[in-house]
Amino acid sequence: MEKIKYYMLFLVISGCYSLNTVEDINKYVSYINNRVDTAERIKEFETPNSDRKSFGKTVVTELHNNQSDVVRQIVEIDLKQLSAEYKFYYEYGNLVYCEITESELDNESAEKLIQSDDIYYFKDGKSIKSISKINKSTDENRALILSKFYFIDNL
Repeated sequence: MEKIKYYMLFLVISGCYSLNTVEDINKYVSYINNRVDTAERIKEFETPNSDRKSFGKTVVTELHNNQSDVVRQIVEIDLKQLSAEYKFYYEYGNLVYCEITESELDNESAEKLIQSDDIYYFKDGKSIKSISKINKSTDENRALILSKFYFIDNL
């Protein structure tokens, strides 16, 4: 009976804690990046370029905690016309932080120029803050959609 009481107390306490503020989320992201008790899984595949004749590369790197939950996912896309890096951080399966950096090829200089560089903070599936380092070109809904699109089961 005593074990049940402690277990119930643990459930109540763990259910009450949540990432409520940008500061909490930043601490969580830092914590995840510095953990050593995680497992990393990498999936690499070819992605067709816009000409459909050549291929670029997409790399999805997932970080799993001890319970095999995905806590971080980094997607790197390198195509002829576009490069992108998406960073997603999850707490209990919910997206809490997202970075979107996308570059497109400038035909005049033949260099890839950053088109978007945005950061989003989420609580309960809703954005609580967004930061755009250049003109905002993405939105919170796109960040949520991307996080679901690149989430690969059994990576």
